[in-house]
Order: sequence, then structure tokens, then C-alpha cells
Amino acid sequence: MKLQKPQASKFDRNLSLPGALTIGLGTMIGAGIFVLSGPAAGQAGPAVTLSYVIAGLICLPVAMTVAELATAMPQAGGSYHLVTNTIGPFAGTIVGIANWLGLIFAGGFYLIGFAQYLTEYVNIAPWIVIAAVGGLFTLLNVLGAHYTGKLQLAIVSLLLLILSYYIASSWQQMDTALHTPYMPKGFRDVFATVGLIIVSFTGFEKISTTAGEIKKPARNLPIAIIGSVVIATVLYVLILHVSTGVVPYDEFATFNAPLLDTAREFMGNTVGVMAIWAAALLAMASSSNAAITTASRINFAMSRDRVLPGWFDYIHNKFDTPMRSVLLTGLISVGLALIGNIEQLAKISSVMFMASYALISWGLIRIRRKKPAWYKPGFKVPLVPVLPFVSGLTALSVILVMGSVPQIAGIGFASLGVGWYYLWVRKHYRQGGEKSSGFEDNKKEKQK
Repeated sequence: MKLQKPQASKFDRNLSLPGALTIGLGTMIGAGIFVLSGPAAGQAGPAVTLSYVIAGLICLPVAMTVAELATAMPQAGGSYHLVTNTIGPFAGTIVGIANWLGLIFAGGFYLIGFAQYLTEYVNIAPWIVIAAVGGLFTLLNVLGAHYTGKLQLAIVSLLLLILSYYIASSWQQMDTALHTPYMPKGFRDVFATVGLIIVSFTGFEKISTTAGEIKKPARNLPIAIIGSVVIATVLYVLILHVSTGVVPYDEFATFNAPLLDTAREFMGNTVGVMAIWAAALLAMASSSNAAITTASRINFAMSRDRVLPGWFDYIHNKFDTPMRSVLLTGLISVGLALIGNIEQLAKISSVMFMASYALISWGLIRIRRKKPAWYKPGFKVPLVPVLPFVSGLTALSVILVMGSVPQIAGIGFASLGVGWYYLWVRKHYRQGGEKSSGFEDNKKEKQK
């Protein structure tokens, strides 16, 4: 396939650097740390901190790759857009469908986590919580990224403040003897834990899905994407280090709300505990919001290229958002949250993203080799092709330790993508959306 210059963005560029950074952090610092940290510690022991370091190291070179590609192609669509323009529509179709579904599964996982923490103190049916919160963030995303970006910034700022308080308070109560032995079950279980928790790092890629809305993308995209991975890794390691130093790791693993229950151990029922509870709710809320934001952009981008039917290629005239994609994404996420299991939803989401990261890495190698005239990234990954090759291979290796259910789901979704490509995409695909009814066409139609 000939590599063609992508079209310019159809969205208004109204997301600042802090707003873009918090789209990533708002997704990362969510159910992954507040819910999955318990099962992760039970599997890896105190060495769960090493599991988070490994996960961060796996994601960092992928984040660098996404940063380079996104600065050269700052459009909505995320990895779908990046893979399509570096490898071709076949790989792009598979990645687009897998990423959209992966985000939907993640959205369901985040909503369950929110309900799980809320019902610790509020006597309300979880399904009501899931439906109400999912509906709220779907509505906010219809109103526009200008509002969601500001909301994310406020949520993440408060969240970081409360978690810093948790770390500082826990540090004073730590018993370092609880970290011995550090790796009670061996390195195999430490690495296997990466497969469970790596969904906690997928927020960085979500920043690229809103690339078409970010101000000064050549400067702000690399800072936001790489910075979100570094900040999240440091935060996760500190939280797990103090948590497994306050209570034994095997006890921590049994907690329904790990960080909240740990805070109760040394704070009692104080204002501090309520702050941790509020932080958990904020984290899950911001994760849900960011998942809906980014998944809807993938749908819109695929429809613009006619990888999906043109029904999704619709921008609301007043709010400048892909309303139909937002509504469908929010509805399915809520449905999965009502019927799904939180750990399986998280793992299936992780499988989708790991496969996507491998293809993104391949895409960077390919476009560097082809050297199209239009390819002028604002940031460049060092050690190409070695670094992206190793990072892609490592991402695939994580899938091998995730268990049969997520693996089967991954194969199923990949097969769905292949089938859809041959049944629909080959006949209708238009690179760059040449026949798309995007923002300008929709606006003209509404004005008639």
C-alpha cells in the first residue's frame, strides 16, 4: 500500500497540554489501581511493585512510538489511524475494531469498579450506579471535549493530591519486614501479574485518539503521552510499596476495596479514609469518562474512512462531537458492566491493547523504512528498528500469560476484524475519507 498523507483534523483544537495529559492519567489512575491491586498483590506478593515497573517499561517504548506517529498524523482515531496509515487498511481494520471493543470492555470494567467502591458506604443497587454513571459520562461526551477536558483536569488534580496524602500517611505506618520475602512465588508469577495489571497503563494511547483536538500537537502530544506513562508508573509503585508494607500482601489481596480497606487499617473511620473513598470514586469516574471519549473517536475515524458504515460519520453541529459514536459506545459499556466480571473484562481489554501495540511498533518500523515525503514527526524514537521490534515482541508475550478466556476473546475479535475487512472494507474503503460526510458536509446539510 502506498503511504498517503492523512487529511487534516475535522475537530476544533481546544484541548490544552494539561487537558491532554489528564485524558491519559484520568484513564490510568482508575479501577486498575483501586480494584486490581489486591488480586495483583495476591499473585506476585510484595514484588507486585516489580510487576508495575515491568508493565511501565513495556509501555514506555510503545508510548514513544505512539508519540512519534501521532505528531506526524495528529488526527482522531488513535492506533486505528496510525496503523492504517503505516501498514494499511487490513491491519487498521483489525486494530480499529479491537481497540474500540477493548475500550468498551475497559469502560465496563471501570463502571463496575465505581459501583464496587460506592456501595461500601451507600446502600444502593450496583446496577443503578452503573446505569446512572455510564449515562452521565455519555451525556458529557456528547457535549464536547472542551467540557470533558476541563472535567478531567479537575478530577485528576484532586486525585493526585489525595493519593499523595495516602502514600505519605502509609509511609509512616510501614513495617518493612512485611516486604520479606520480596518474591515469595517466584518471577514467573511476577511476570504473569503484568498480564492482569497492564490495562492500568493503556491510557497513554487514548491521548492519541483525541490528537485532532489537541493544541500544538507537535509539542504537546509527546509530553502528554510519555509523561502519563512515567507519572503513572511512579505513582503505582509507591502506592503498592506502602500498601503491602502496612498490611501483609495476602491480607491485602482479600480486600474488596484494597486501598480503602488498607486506609481503614491505620486511619480508622476518619476524614482521611473518606478522602480515599472519594478518590476511588473520582478515579473510576475519570476512567469511565476517558474510555467513552476515546472509543467514540475510533468509531468516527473508521466511519470517515468507510471501514464502518457512514451512519457513524456524523458530527453534531452545535457540540462538534461524534454524537452517534458516543451514544453507541456508552450504551454497550453499560451493558457489559451489568453482566460482566471485572477481572475478565480487564484482561480482555488488555489483550486487545497488547495486539494493537505490537502492530503500532511494526508500523513505525515500516514508515521509517518507506520515508514518505509528508512524514515529518515532531518527535523521533531512538534505536529504530531495534526498540520498536523488542517492545512489540514483549507486548505479544504478555498475551501468553493472560489465560485462555482473554486469549480466546482476542482471537475471536481478530477474526471478526478479518471477516469484516473482506466482507465490507475492501468494497467501501476510502483512505482519508474522500467520500466521507464529515464535519463540513454535515454542517452544510443542517444549514439547508
